[in-house]
Amino acid sequence: MRHVRWLLAGAFSALPVVGFACNGGEVARPLGPPVPGSPDAGGAGDAEDAAVDVPCTQIPMPDGAPITVTGTVVELASDGGVAKTIADAMVAAEYGGLYVPWCDLAHASPYYIYGATTDAKGKFSIDVREGFLGFHSFATGYLYTRAPLHTGDGGTVTLQMEQIKAGQQKPVVSGAAFDKTTVAPGEALTFTATVKAAVSTDPLSDELMLVEPSRSWATELDAPSVGIKDDFPDGLWTKTFAAPMTKGTYTYYFSATTSQCLTSDVQPFKITVQ
Repeated sequence: MRHVRWLLAGAFSALPVVGFACNGGEVARPLGPPVPGSPDAGGAGDAEDAAVDVPCTQIPMPDGAPITVTGTVVELASDGGVAKTIADAMVAAEYGGLYVPWCDLAHASPYYIYGATTDAKGKFSIDVREGFLGFHSFATGYLYTRAPLHTGDGGTVTLQMEQIKAGQQKPVVSGAAFDKTTVAPGEALTFTATVKAAVSTDPLSDELMLVEPSRSWATELDAPSVGIKDDFPDGLWTKTFAAPMTKGTYTYYFSATTSQCLTSDVQPFKITVQ
């Protein structure tokens, strides 16, 4: 999933909204407009020059009109037949494109903010803002995959996933939990998980995701220390955020991913806001 080049916005908007299947090590290219200060931005030199000449800047939070996007997660049909839908898949969406670079690699990407899960028919619905979006799906027993969407080109997306093959080793997750399971509205809540890559040649990606579908909410976890894209350290991953403001019971879903798209099982965790 390493970053190689940007496709400009015009080319991005012309792309079909069908997912890419991960083949366990293919190069994944960022899609969307360059982030100011990144080495991919126009006018910048190498990464060192860019850091000096143009400060790395987070792209603005989306302020387009609210829109609901629908989608389907399916198993890639190797024989070209009808694809099987995947229930209980976890979907996270970043704004700005696919694999948008960010400045502080000691902390989570700020761009993953939308989330959903699929129903028994592999369908999902997610409330987003208009603009460029990068969709990412995670499902127990499948390789991670992704798909781009510009909401101006349509409001639906399909993600195609491949089954994990015999011998491919998932990342190992232990001790995943919230620090409390009952909280007040808006109270600080911390989720932690100890995650380790199963093999040294397939290190962790940054995409250790937590999704709460009833609010179309998602976030990445913060790494134990600074990493580089597709080479993040093993150890204790964590994220602190505000609990929902509305009282009720919420189910969060977690999955971890390696650089070659191996995902851990999707795990649910409940909290009660009262």
